Amino acid sequence: LGYTLKSPRQAERRGSHISLGHPEGWRINQALIHDLGVLPDFRAPDNIRLGVAPLYTSFIDVYAAAERLQRAVEERIYMRHSSGRATVT
Repeated sequence: LGYTLKSPRQAERRGSHISLGHPEGWRINQALIHDLGVLPDFRAPDNIRLGVAPLYTSFIDVYAAAERLQRAVEERIYMRHSSGRATVT
């Protein structure tokens, strides 16, 4: 699907965020927020960051986010959004 893992693989270096890179990262980020009910964070140039805090993130939440990341690309949902980024987020 074009995603690359940008987070360190070692848990002790990663903290509670997973960062995925994608050439359409900004647009996918917008699709996740506005169309798919996932609230990621974005870091230029192409990083989609997902917080996975064990106190309030369930395995079901993680699965749903992964499924929606897949849908965003396979169904081209990100195409609904502009590639232009706001200067303030």
